[in-house]
Amino acid sequence: MSTRRQLGGLALGTAAGLTLAASGAPMPAAAQDPLSLVARRTELTLPDLPALGLPYVCLLDLFDQAGTQVGTATAGAMVVGVTLEGPVVLASVVLHLADGEIHYQRTMERFGAFPRAAVGAVTGGTAAYRDATGEVAISWPDEDQVDLVVGLAAPAC
Repeated sequence: MSTRRQLGGLALGTAAGLTLAASGAPMPAAAQDPLSLVARRTELTLPDLPALGLPYVCLLDLFDQAGTQVGTATAGAMVVGVTLEGPVVLASVVLHLADGEIHYQRTMERFGAFPRAAVGAVTGGTAAYRDATGEVAISWPDEDQVDLVVGLAAPAC
């Protein structure tokens, strides 16, 4: 059963914006502090024996470091490699936050001992994150939890 729900009125911080120099001309703000999130899986459609080319979906709830739910995540993935140890997948992930969405992509091996790690590339976003770029450091301490550290780059001039 899914724990998907709409989240309203949550404040989580915004993407890096522009500040004004003394002359009033815009200048880029420094990159934001990394955004640390804990994701807990609520649904996964990946079968135990996946085949090459198989698409699947993963749904997650997002929490801040204090344990407060701050959003949800949706991942659409495809098996792009199959090894004796397990599948290799390519995923597009959307982090749904109160002030917009952050989109990222990553490839990872879904096998081996925990913790597992990967790095994703931020490909954009919506609302407060519409010009987002950067990286997402991803680690899986166990099968159902994903720790994310979203590092957004400062906007280009």
